[in-house]
Amino acid sequence: MTEASDLVREQFGAHAHEYTTSAVHAQGESLRRLVELTQPRRDWVVLDVSTGAGHTALAFAPHVAHIVATDLTPQMLEAARRLARERHVTNIKFAPADTHALPLAAGIFDLVTNRIALHHYGDARQAIAEMARVCKRGGIVALADVIVPPEKQTAGYINHLEKTRDPSHHWAYPLVRLEAYFADAGLKVERSEHRQEEMEFEPWASRMGANAETKTKLRTMLLDAPEAVRDFLRPRVENDGVLFALTEAIIIGRKEYTEGAGPSAANHPTSASTSTY
Repeated sequence: MTEASDLVREQFGAHAHEYTTSAVHAQGESLRRLVELTQPRRDWVVLDVSTGAGHTALAFAPHVAHIVATDLTPQMLEAARRLARERHVTNIKFAPADTHALPLAAGIFDLVTNRIALHHYGDARQAIAEMARVCKRGGIVALADVIVPPEKQTAGYINHLEKTRDPSHHWAYPLVRLEAYFADAGLKVERSEHRQEEMEFEPWASRMGANAETKTKLRTMLLDAPEAVRDFLRPRVENDGVLFALTEAIIIGRKEYTEGAGPSAANHPTSASTSTY
């Protein structure tokens, strides 16, 4: 995972401020829906994985007892800490962590959240297994991420577009694949839904530092895409700007397997001494 992790640190370290102010990340519909669907309780302890600028953790903070918010990128964690201080939020602890091997004990969180991050992971299946491992039996893992169609060529084109814009992008998956990863991790899917989010091309491309040449290439890839891709992304020119749609899915899974029986559990001690919480 080292090369992929280094790319994530490089890209997000350089653009942490853009994610602090990004309307998609700070106010996107999936943020409201995650809170609505999980129905957080005042006594819950929550883990927000790959917190980025902290928007998801901050949205849950008024509803729960305590949150641990982790991220791979120091600059992102500092941006999130700053945002929490500005909003006088005191029940969030920020800590560095690689999602593929969380430095946390098994079965300690009532809710684990992960929003708009999974497509950066070198091994999405392992990351979901780790989220399930640290979740309590009967607890919830709530995921939101962009998805692609099941058709391989269309999925490949969209992922190539995303990677052209952001070298740290690894792969976005079809919804059915993500649901299978939940099942592999011992999580029963209680709810899955998806919706399209309209994107403005310029801030989408600029957020990851795309230069003029890359923006021209991305614009061409969008507007001259194969028909199946255009049907999915719906690109159009409006007032000299380009708009298109990304599809975002939300999956709510409940951990039902007996403690220690899930994927990756054998590779991690369950003693509280392994936890940074």
